[in-house]
Amino acid sequence: MKIGLFSDAYLPEISGVTSVVSWLKRELERLGHEVYVYVPAYEGARDKEERIYRFRSQRFIFHKTSRVALPYNRRATRTFKHLDIIHSHTPFSLGLVALGASVRYRIPHVHTYHTHLTAYRHYLPFPLRPPKKTTEELAAAFCNRCTAITAPSTPIKEELESYGVKRPIHVLPFGVDQELFRKDPVWDPRAALGIGKNVHLYLYAGRLAAEKNLDFLLRVYKRIRSADPDSVLVIAGDGPRRLPLERTVKEEGLEGSVIFTGFLDHPRLVDLYKQADLFLFSSKTETEGLVLVEAMAGGTPPVAIGELGVLDVVEDGVSGILAPEDEEAFARTVLSIMDDPDRYRKLQEGALKRAEELSVQNATRKLLEIYEKYAKK
Repeated sequence: MKIGLFSDAYLPEISGVTSVVSWLKRELERLGHEVYVYVPAYEGARDKEERIYRFRSQRFIFHKTSRVALPYNRRATRTFKHLDIIHSHTPFSLGLVALGASVRYRIPHVHTYHTHLTAYRHYLPFPLRPPKKTTEELAAAFCNRCTAITAPSTPIKEELESYGVKRPIHVLPFGVDQELFRKDPVWDPRAALGIGKNVHLYLYAGRLAAEKNLDFLLRVYKRIRSADPDSVLVIAGDGPRRLPLERTVKEEGLEGSVIFTGFLDHPRLVDLYKQADLFLFSSKTETEGLVLVEAMAGGTPPVAIGELGVLDVVEDGVSGILAPEDEEAFARTVLSIMDDPDRYRKLQEGALKRAEELSVQNATRKLLEIYEKYAKK
């Protein structure tokens, strides 16, 4: 099968979408399929793999780490008519290219709704920010021009249906690359960050942005630290909220107990997951929350607010704990787990099992069944 993957984010950018698309390309090719990838060009990016088509792009003025691709590449356009299935991972510039190619050449088009768009409107300045209802209508209009949709979780499927999406929606969470977690370590995070072996290491990994609710997480950790004074919270990642969060850490007297690492590549992040005790997650806007699955694959149970896609990923009391958005209750939940070794061990076992179920290898096989249902014969 000839498969076209369209995305407005790809390597070397680091995000959940770029990880999914790059892993998906590899797994589909491993299973014998021919994969074409249509993505933005990044300064200095050099592709060693075949069939990757880069579109000229510019930085998105309101979100510096994102790209806006110019929707034309003559070399790429020549390949569209040979595709058996189109799979878009964005509704923006390259998603529109996917839509156009699908219509022109009558190629079935599967779209994955990765991003909870209504929660990201704040990146646009107020005069340009569409109302929530308009955003929902635009998302539905795009989806209804596709052949089928995949949603990372049941709550997102239900939300799309509430927008007015009429196309078939398949719930398909994309997991993590299990092979990354079977490799030898590349560094010792505790030694590198000056954290003792017996010190409780709490971890957050991901973008440092308003929608991640990280001010709440810092307030929670302040309560945890009052009962567990030798503990450390490691915040791995970067983003527009980093400087305000660092100021909050200073103002709250948490310096030395909260460590910001900046972006880490996957091998180093995997080693950090493996050495953390608990993964703390306060976002309420996730379509899935890939970092939760990554933490579980590293044997680190998550404590997370039970909203949207998190509800499908974390089995409460089995592979992690769902906590309310209440600072005292969240902190108390974390401390109770660390005070109960038997419960903690069971959560670790459940986390590893759940991560295996949600591996990208398993997800790719399920995705192929969807492709085969709709692909051009």
